[in-house]
Amino acid sequence: MKTIKQEEYTKLNKALYDLEDLLVCLGVKEFSLSRDKHNMQMDMNADNIDTKLLYSFCNKIEKIHDAKFGTGMVHH
Repeated sequence: MKTIKQEEYTKLNKALYDLEDLLVCLGVKEFSLSRDKHNMQMDMNADNIDTKLLYSFCNKIEKIHDAKFGTGMVHH
């Protein structure tokens, strides 16, 4: 596995926090994606859930995950 440089880590860390902010705005309470656990919990009381955008986003994440780790992503 390639070692990530400090500058790359800083950019990745900022991007992940920005992603978290975006997902919260879309009504997502929890989002995890790892080899072992794939989970997304929605805040069903949120007024601003854009399901079309959210499912499109999740579909793209799934394609990236499949390309990296193979198919078989579990949806909860």
